[in-house]
Amino acid sequence: MRKQAVALGGFGGFNLHGAGVLAALDRLERMPDLFTVTSGQIVVLAAWLRGEDVRRLLLEHRGASGGLLQAWQTALFGHKGVFRPVLGENARRWLDVPLSPSAVLERLMPARQYAPVRDRDTVAEIARTLNEAEVGVVFNTYDFRSGNGLLHGNAAARRLMAGEVGLEDITADAVESALWLYLYGFEEAPGGLIDGAYHRSIILSELHGFDEVTVAAPFPVSWIGPVPRNQLEVENWKIRQWFANSYKAEVARLRRVIELMERGTLNDPAYRIRSLTELPLRRHYGYFDYFTEKAEVFDDALAQALDHFGSGPAHKQAHAQRRAG
Repeated sequence: MRKQAVALGGFGGFNLHGAGVLAALDRLERMPDLFTVTSGQIVVLAAWLRGEDVRRLLLEHRGASGGLLQAWQTALFGHKGVFRPVLGENARRWLDVPLSPSAVLERLMPARQYAPVRDRDTVAEIARTLNEAEVGVVFNTYDFRSGNGLLHGNAAARRLMAGEVGLEDITADAVESALWLYLYGFEEAPGGLIDGAYHRSIILSELHGFDEVTVAAPFPVSWIGPVPRNQLEVENWKIRQWFANSYKAEVARLRRVIELMERGTLNDPAYRIRSLTELPLRRHYGYFDYFTEKAEVFDDALAQALDHFGSGPAHKQAHAQRRAG
């Protein structure tokens, strides 16, 4: 029986890209054997497994304008349901008189700009949903001090990847760490772990044991916008390069495996991958678009995924196998 895996990446305000892929699987009644997810896609996948409308979930608090005005609203007031500014907490730090240049800088330009607002029950429910799912789920966290990433998986993922990949447990603490943005501060990071997308934007390398792998990158795989002409455009380029480079390395690794298998050089039965399909974001967005979800991102990902998954063999599976037990 052919094993299928889908890799989804979380990236700022582009979680609707992965949501579009999940909606296509719903519409076609298709289910892979395993999902890998990073950052905000953890929340999206958990909601989808519970049967929620992920498109509506992401769009209901997106704001009316987008662009520069929406970016300023996010900077001043936070992102509803995700994070809030910590201006008050940072102002109170001045009550302790700084006694060194570094202490002054920490107060003028603190690392911690925002704080997450998801409560412990919400995070615990995400962990419970992923652990109880029949489909395999893997996500990552990042130990920024050691430079090492950790993978966390449910029981289904452990069965599928037994002996090949070491997986940590999915716990509420792990989910909290996997959603910990660098803007939340480093000293406060739970267990010293932060969002794994800063280490690996999408989890692909370990999927060589699946016959078919589909990856939905929430960013273009090439620079499709105008050449950067100001510092904000350069910053946009830097951020996208940051996330795209780790992704491209993992794609190259899997494509090399496929090439070696086709040449007969690699015959290890643990390596089964025969196809890798990329479904990237296909439009350019600017620096002020990172925290604004856009309906067209969902629509394009849905169209790509329907075309991809709908063109293959029609092995549909019951929806009960997809939902959490």
